[in-house]
Amino acid sequence: MRFLVLVNPSSHGGKAGRRWREAAAKMPEADFVPLKSIEEANALARSASGYETIVACGGDGTINAVADGVMANPDSRLRFGVIYMGTSPDFCRFHDIPTGMDEAIALLQNGFCKEIPVLQANGHCFFCSCNLGMGADIATLANRIRPVLGDKPGTFLAVMRNLLKNRKWDLTVNGEPLHGCQHFLVSRNSFIASGLQISLPPLDDDAIALWLVRGLSVSGWLRLISKLYKGLPCGELRIVKGPLTITAGVPVNIEFDGDAHGQLPLRIAFAPRRLRLVTRNPMG
Repeated sequence: MRFLVLVNPSSHGGKAGRRWREAAAKMPEADFVPLKSIEEANALARSASGYETIVACGGDGTINAVADGVMANPDSRLRFGVIYMGTSPDFCRFHDIPTGMDEAIALLQNGFCKEIPVLQANGHCFFCSCNLGMGADIATLANRIRPVLGDKPGTFLAVMRNLLKNRKWDLTVNGEPLHGCQHFLVSRNSFIASGLQISLPPLDDDAIALWLVRGLSVSGWLRLISKLYKGLPCGELRIVKGPLTITAGVPVNIEFDGDAHGQLPLRIAFAPRRLRLVTRNPMG
């Protein structure tokens, strides 16, 4: 089996740049390629040929870029795997992929391949969650301060700073007005970011989860955040099917998988094919 491992040396504050050679020594059957940019990760995954598995070695941003490239690769039989070297393993937690290097390598060499449905935001695949308004502003600030403060403290500070602003947006989702939204999330993954988790039921393959928050004071937000860290039910949850179109009368920022991606309008739909993911066998 041939692997192409795309390495982001800057992940986890540069720790990936010091560890990836250790992983390469344990996978002589793999070609390891250190990346100069996230854009290069996507381009190499799109154009790779002669491999059975393309592997992202880095954090969630690297995972998103490489997986998006795999989804666009002409070879629909390609598998996607992860050697995690980031700070917030939301994708790995949800899909039961080990974050330890040795365990991840063993899984790649002997693991189970599961086809998973993938959502697209304005034509770009995302693999954790897509957030509007406050979520996008939090992600932008958190990305600046997490390298200094660490993952959870940086995310917590970004959340608190944006809560104090207490901004609200009037959104329209498939023609339905939703007034006073403080946070709006689209996902199939229960892990939002850095330990925050919404409570989701098992979803059908054609289902999309919408989670929104309205009408909370700052003290109400503090109680809600406590529930999010525990994965308890909170906010408003809707399970819908079919494509979504989301608009607003004012500029509203968009982010998915931790990075900013412009502003509304937004169209959410399922990708035309599934991601062939290497993970643990649910049957043991």
